[in-house]
Amino acid sequence: MEQKIERYIDNALDNIAPQLFSFSIILGIILTFLGITFIMKKSSARNLKTIGLVCVGAGVVAIVSGWVQM
Repeated sequence: MEQKIERYIDNALDNIAPQLFSFSIILGIILTFLGITFIMKKSSARNLKTIGLVCVGAGVVAIVSGWVQM
């Protein structure tokens, strides 16, 4: 019974893997543009620039990760 469940989960994840990689790239692009927007925005809050840098970093990592896994 346990092997049937494992096989079912493996098959399900194998079928959706390409969509997850594409989603990772799309999410990375969105995060990168959001981070650039936060960095460019004129604001006295230093936290906004830090959040922008974190978004850009996470976005670039997501893009590279999705691209390499494809």
